Amino acid sequence: MFKRSLCLLAMTAALHGCGMTMPRYEPSFANVNLLKTQAPMTGITRPSVTADPGADSIMVRLNPIRSPEGSLSQHVQKALEAELRLAGLLEPEAHRRLDVRLRNNEMSSPAGTGFGRITADFELRANGRPLYSASKTVTDSWDSSFIGAIAIPSAANAYNPLVRKLLAELYQDPAFISAMKQP
Repeated sequence: MFKRSLCLLAMTAALHGCGMTMPRYEPSFANVNLLKTQAPMTGITRPSVTADPGADSIMVRLNPIRSPEGSLSQHVQKALEAELRLAGLLEPEAHRRLDVRLRNNEMSSPAGTGFGRITADFELRANGRPLYSASKTVTDSWDSSFIGAIAIPSAANAYNPLVRKLLAELYQDPAFISAMKQP
């Protein structure tokens, strides 16, 4: 009986895994270059990223995937700030502000193929006047294992490419670029 229980516990641990922390976001050269090639654009103050209830955390196979920034909204905010800073567009005294609301953060990692989705609303304002408003959704997939100890880290590592795609969608939007060029 003891051996059977021990075997069952080992199988559960192998399939389940444990919570983990995703890597820090590294700014994307391609994303920064998208912004730099559109110069001149007006700078913006530090963006604000918030999340709808349930969109500020993710679970994969009942295991929390944590951000080194504390929350997913902070993770996306740090990513956005880093790329705007490298593009020369982050100005503390600017009168423009980008507000981002995470509507959905979804990751699943069944055996075979993992799937992720981020949906966010973006709103650029100047002195309280709206200049740009749009909703963006990005998805991605990756190879996923039957074994939780492999699948969960794969899902954690797949989050930053989703953030990179989300920000690229924003930077490639002609309406956003037009709003950033307005005086």
